[in-house]
Amino acid sequence: MLKQIFLLIVVFSFFPLVLNAQNDKTTARNQEIEKRADEIVPFLSKKPFCVGKPITDRAVWETIPQGNIIKDAENLLKTPIPELPEPLYKEYYQNGNRTNYQNARKYKYRRLPVFVLAECIENKSRFIAPLEEIIRSICADPSWTFPAHDANAEIYDGKTIHIDLVSADTSVELGLAVTWLGDKLSPEIRELIYRNIERRTFQPYEQSVKSGNNGRNWWITGTNNWNSVCHAGVVGAALALIDDPARRAWYIAAAEKFMQPFFSGFTPDGYCSEGMGYWNYGFGHFAELAEIVYQATDGHVDFLTMPKVRNCALFGFRMEVATGLFAAFADCSITAKPDPALAKYLSRRFQFGFADYEKYQNRLGSLKSTGVYCFPNSAAKTPETPATSTPLTELRTDFPDAGVMIFRPKSEETKQLAFVCKGGHNAEHHNHNDVGSFTVMYAGTMPVLDPGGEVYTRRTFSNKRYDSKLLNSFGHPVPVINGQLQKTGRNAEGKIIAKTFSDKKDSCTINYASAYGLKEIKKSERTFEFTRADSGKPNSLTVTDVIELEPAGTLETALLTYESWEEQNPNDPNNKNTIDLLIGAKDKKIHVVVTATADEKPLPLKLETLAVDEDAMAGKKPIRLSFKIEEPVANAKIVTKVTPNVQ
Repeated sequence: MLKQIFLLIVVFSFFPLVLNAQNDKTTARNQEIEKRADEIVPFLSKKPFCVGKPITDRAVWETIPQGNIIKDAENLLKTPIPELPEPLYKEYYQNGNRTNYQNARKYKYRRLPVFVLAECIENKSRFIAPLEEIIRSICADPSWTFPAHDANAEIYDGKTIHIDLVSADTSVELGLAVTWLGDKLSPEIRELIYRNIERRTFQPYEQSVKSGNNGRNWWITGTNNWNSVCHAGVVGAALALIDDPARRAWYIAAAEKFMQPFFSGFTPDGYCSEGMGYWNYGFGHFAELAEIVYQATDGHVDFLTMPKVRNCALFGFRMEVATGLFAAFADCSITAKPDPALAKYLSRRFQFGFADYEKYQNRLGSLKSTGVYCFPNSAAKTPETPATSTPLTELRTDFPDAGVMIFRPKSEETKQLAFVCKGGHNAEHHNHNDVGSFTVMYAGTMPVLDPGGEVYTRRTFSNKRYDSKLLNSFGHPVPVINGQLQKTGRNAEGKIIAKTFSDKKDSCTINYASAYGLKEIKKSERTFEFTRADSGKPNSLTVTDVIELEPAGTLETALLTYESWEEQNPNDPNNKNTIDLLIGAKDKKIHVVVTATADEKPLPLKLETLAVDEDAMAGKKPIRLSFKIEEPVANAKIVTKVTPNVQ
């Protein structure tokens, strides 16, 4: 008892010191932001900044490609505003469904940019009344956040308020509606917007920063896409709505300070562990905010010059494995590819000279993206650079810090294999337990692959995340050792211990023993060997797993596919240690042969198949083809050879 009392005395003695140190740190940080803001003020206009152009600038708006925006607005005039009743919002807390409310919200809130854009293009005032109606409805919603980001519906029930991805986005969209339309909106509506964003966005942000207590606004110093997405909305709204230049400068200075951690979510080589979809989302919002700040400060503040940004900008281009095909590592869809407007902007802004991307004709979207991409911007002013080939024409792309490698054929022939593999670790952003995973591309398809992410539910971002067979290693083309899947955590990693590159053959070896955390594993390595054939001849991929256990244990490996498959000669008594498959559709099949040996002697293999039950972002369920060694072994070599099925 005396010992416990002594410990309490020690703890309470040090607590004020810790608190004072934290207060000193916050004070110093705030002073740094205020000093930087003072430097930025001279670069700002006296009035709020408008990315894009106000409706009064008819010469510009009449040249904007309108697409179907007028037709879309007219169709919306025929439909009532979708309702977002309380039971729909709170369904998430009952059964974990995120989709129903989020879809209904999307259809409701999309009316805002559509009506604003239609009015700016047409300029006949016929969309003003329905626009003001949707603004009133949005401002009447108890919460602008997703239920999944509102713990226990505290925002909805009026108990607290904080900012999430979509509330920040709503703020900047409303802010641009004001700056673009000006007096076309009634004073009542403009005041309603000011009042709501001040309460829902500006005050919570300023309170979190100045107090040093981020709380539910944890993203302010976060390292994932929330940081950039939320800052883009908050700062974009501040620049559009706040009259005081000093206060606007403070928002820029704060974002400049706090967005630095976002890039710790990228490895130094520019790899985005969140995947292609979140690169579009997170880095895309960062690029949009960088352009808005650049314009607002007349080029004096340029976020794109921050360390690592150039490498991060290249990620989307470098991840193309075959024409139009990108790996779906992490929470990503297999259809994800670089957003064309973002890719065009980055290629021009950084002078990459990727001509095919720069041909894209920008289209209307959100108000923020329209303001950045559809109007003259800093990228448009960048001097022309000679057209260059994209990384797709390179034989390989290596992300050494991330342990991700892409191997391509000698030419861009579609009837050649290409593939991507990863080491990495199992504590990445939007992590899957996928050390050693890989995807094979052939003839415009992915016959063997990492199947990507699942449709989000309440479980996805809970402590039961890895109950999902799509997110744990069961849903990836990696071994199961002694019945154990891969564990989660930074220590579960794939170390690349060897790699050799040449025009004819590339190889890399990954030590993934730590990914399983089993004492009985004495060796666990996977070697990828990619052989490039001459034009017109098939190339090949060989994946070799060498595993040693003490004592002996069970082993299996697996392939994942969304394609049809068939086993060749399943009852051949002379090939008990070999499974021969064709995977793919029609003339796009690959030939896969899996063989197991120990000390050069055959080991009997058994093929088992199982549909992965979780709903994948791909819109279909992958099939897991499992190759099991039918007896306990102390060591084994499992070789998987993949070739095009060329007759």
